Amino acid sequence: MLVFTKRMIKDKYKSLLVYCLAAVGFLEMYVALFPTFQGQSDQVNQLLKTMPPEVFKALNLDPSSLSFSNFQSYLSTEYMSFLWPILAVIFALSLAAYICVNEINNGTIETLMSLPANRYRIYTERYFAGLLMLAVFCASSIMAAIPLAMFHKINYASANFITTTIGSFLFVWVIYSLATLFSVLFSDKGRATMASAGVVILMYVVYIVSTLNSNIKDLKYISIFNYFSGSELLAKNVYPEFALVALGGMAIVATIIGLLWFEKRDISV
Repeated sequence: MLVFTKRMIKDKYKSLLVYCLAAVGFLEMYVALFPTFQGQSDQVNQLLKTMPPEVFKALNLDPSSLSFSNFQSYLSTEYMSFLWPILAVIFALSLAAYICVNEINNGTIETLMSLPANRYRIYTERYFAGLLMLAVFCASSIMAAIPLAMFHKINYASANFITTTIGSFLFVWVIYSLATLFSVLFSDKGRATMASAGVVILMYVVYIVSTLNSNIKDLKYISIFNYFSGSELLAKNVYPEFALVALGGMAIVATIIGLLWFEKRDISV
């Protein structure tokens, strides 16, 4: 029962542990530095006000929520705007590659296909195993800020971190689903990873360009970065407009297409 789920978790739990520990380690560093930044918040906030709005748009930040005197605003800028998305994207790509293209690269896909289980079961069990590990990563890499804040005697708003965990999971779910689709489409791991990373980068570029140019501002709605903002999630405790529907919808569509392709494609070494 759930043999493919258990196998994937067994093979990837060390990676999960490494990414979680790395994220918590960086989080501890930022939390420990917060009192220092808080003491200099007036100077830092004044410096931020002198920066051009285009800089904040390029970093997907909301200037109105930038404040180093507030713990949630501080982490949304220092942790959620850059470091966390990078860790999450890399981990999601590695999990997605395991589902199919890794087997082709390793020459073990024919052995996998010869097992007494249909492709639907193989795909769904592996897919949801990866999704479960992503959920664990999101929860541990964000919610760990609460006990760390308690340890350093820093005031925090737990509701903001719950909102951020949910919103961040939806964001990385889309990336994981798209990467899973490319894992099924390609027979080479390098191409699958490059295609997945390329789509993410393209969406980021589209979002930045559309926010800087009012003539093409509507293009931002096709980018996942329009529905993920650490400053809104963590600093303001609100989801970006249409985030739940847009991110959830894109993830489900990519998952279904990947499943249909996996069931029908001619898979060989």
